Amino acid sequence: MVSLGLRPRVPGRKRFGGVFSGDSATFLLLFGVGFLFTAFFRTDAWHRVLFGPSAVDFPAVLGLVVLCCAVGWRSLLRRGFVWAEPAELTWMDFARVDRRRVVAARLAGGLSGFFVVIGYLAALMLAVGGGSLDQWRAAAAVVAGSVVLAFTTARRTAFPAEAVGPLVLAVVGVVISAVRLDAATVQYVGAAFALCGLALAFGGQPVTRAGRAVLLEGWNARVLRSVAVTFLDPMMMLPEAAPSGSWSLRRPTPLRLAWVGAVGRSRYAGALLLVAVAVAVGHVAVPTLPGQVLVGLGAYLALTPFGAGLGVLWRNPGRRRWLGSSSRELVIAHGVVLAAVALGWSALLAVALLAVGTSVSPLAWSTVVLSVLSVLRTVTRAPVDYSSAGFVDTPAGPMPANLVRQLFRGPDLLAVGILVLSLVG
Repeated sequence: MVSLGLRPRVPGRKRFGGVFSGDSATFLLLFGVGFLFTAFFRTDAWHRVLFGPSAVDFPAVLGLVVLCCAVGWRSLLRRGFVWAEPAELTWMDFARVDRRRVVAARLAGGLSGFFVVIGYLAALMLAVGGGSLDQWRAAAAVVAGSVVLAFTTARRTAFPAEAVGPLVLAVVGVVISAVRLDAATVQYVGAAFALCGLALAFGGQPVTRAGRAVLLEGWNARVLRSVAVTFLDPMMMLPEAAPSGSWSLRRPTPLRLAWVGAVGRSRYAGALLLVAVAVAVGHVAVPTLPGQVLVGLGAYLALTPFGAGLGVLWRNPGRRRWLGSSSRELVIAHGVVLAAVALGWSALLAVALLAVGTSVSPLAWSTVVLSVLSVLRTVTRAPVDYSSAGFVDTPAGPMPANLVRQLFRGPDLLAVGILVLSLVG
């Protein structure tokens, strides 16, 4: 075979995701960018929406920026960019396409998205609040230091206790809000983030050298996410439980099964702290958001991974028959364990609220119970029925009302409950 010296290209793959192709993707990009930047020309209206008549608490705003950096860092540590298609793992060994360069490009894309999203949120809140030059410098230092920290840790393989890093960053955000650190001190905090990132850059193996097993595992996770989004079935992405406990010859009971399932998903315990801190700092930084909304949504997001055990059983009738327990017993047992997790999350939230010097109303605390019921309703939904989409004409075009109804089973109870509590309050 005569080689023409042409560089092989991955079939069907467009440069930059096709956003500069002049097609609908380009139109959506231009429309989205234009819509986002119009907010900077309507700062007075956004000030009323975000802060209302009260004065802007800039330490809380900077603390919220640090919390956003912690959430973005935690998402990058999942290393969802480390994947390769099985076919590519075959022919890329003999082609001039560098697999390491492909993974590094995805890392650069994820890091760019992290910088753009958090930088935009920080710039919008400071512009709307009328922040001084020192406030802008402090926010820039925090975002830049967090980008360095995220890059140096995400580019290498996982190391022990790396999940503690975002939690430490979240605690720093609480300290900035509670102690009311001035902008000059926050700049030094951002420099400390960058120094920590440089210290963590040494050691470990780069993820660009990941083996076939790691690349295929990432590919399978990516396919699962794509199928779940395509078929409007997010229950496919419920996290599996890690092995926990020990062998037992006792008969399995619903309560013990629910407890082992929650322990097997204890890797999401850090998310409980992140969400609790975000709710507390967000309540101070954005006072116009009702406490019922913040606490309800926060509890729902924090508790959903721990309700996945019931969701896995609900989608597998054979496993439920093997257990020999009724559906009501399974729901009650998992509800008790989920309520215990919700109690622990409420304790974390109370400590965070006390640290930042604020509080929420008793009606807001009642949304935690509502969130437990909403999570149980979410994970016990039936498989999606595509036989009747039920299209309804809307100003934005046809909408599959029946599919939307199935998709929002669970969150609908939370939304209606928050609305009723807000009206009562």
